[in-house]
Parts: sequence; C-alpha cells; structure tokens
Amino acid sequence: MTPPDWLTQDVLWGLAVGSAVMFVGSLLTVPWLVARIPADYFVLTERHRIAALAHRPLLRGVLRILANALGIILILAGIAMLVLPGQGILTIIMGLVLTDFPGKYRFERWLVSFEAVHRPINALRHRAGRQPLLLPDD
Repeated sequence: MTPPDWLTQDVLWGLAVGSAVMFVGSLLTVPWLVARIPADYFVLTERHRIAALAHRPLLRGVLRILANALGIILILAGIAMLVLPGQGILTIIMGLVLTDFPGKYRFERWLVSFEAVHRPINALRHRAGRQPLLLPDD
C-alpha cells in the first residue's frame, strides 16, 4: 500500500517537530497553570473575580476573548497529545478551565472530584510549593 501524495517527508518532519514542541510546551505550561489555580477554586459557590477588572469592561472583554482563544488552543493541543507525546488530559483540563461555556463550573467540579484527576493536579501543585486543591463535600 502506498502512502497518500500529501504525506511527504517534509510533512512527517513537520509533524515530528510540532509534536516535540507541544511536548516541551505542555511540560512547561501545564504545571505553571495548575499551580496558579486558587486552592479553594472548587469549593466556593461564587466564582473568583478580579476586582481590578470590575470597572474596565473593555479590558475584561479582551481578556475573556484571549482566555477563550488560549483555552481552545489548549483543548486542541491536548486532544493531539492523546496520541502524541505530552500531558494530553491535563492540557485538555486546563483548556476547559480557561474557556467559557454554560455549566462550566459544575463540569469542573465534577471532573476534579475524580481521584485520577485531582491526584496528579495536587502532585504538580505540591512540586510548585502550593496548597492542594480543596474538593467540594457533595
């Protein structure tokens, strides 16, 4: 069976380099982002708000757009990392944390309640010298 015409050596090299960049990028950014989640993020009924942005709606809007764009990029990169080298699941989770969608907070609380999710997150936080994430009681 012959490979498709578009699958050239240049494409394969591009995929290899892209995979290496995503791997290194995830190793650097995911622990940094996980360490910045407030320890009580999942137990509060009200979301954390940045007081400095309360009176700057334009800046708040621009930051929301940028956070959503970065979140979508992280989700797509995480999906790719499920088959390529990298921390795919953690990258997807961080992308979901950055994006806005209905029911997001409830979904985040449900997802982090799994031992297989919050244990590696807390391990990354421990290495960064941060408190473990507190989990909701329900």
